Amino acid sequence: MSQEDPVQGDETYSLEELGHPRGTLAIVLIYGALFALGWALLYFGEFIPRGAPH
Repeated sequence: MSQEDPVQGDETYSLEELGHPRGTLAIVLIYGALFALGWALLYFGEFIPRGAPH
């Protein structure tokens, strides 16, 4: 019974083997959409109704 080292530092992976980072892209897009939604709610809900400062 031999135990293999689970971490091998000499392995390299190509982009074709790893695939495209769709999960990361989805997280970034969701974060961006939530940020834009929050900005729009603050802008149109708080600043526009108050009007321009006199």
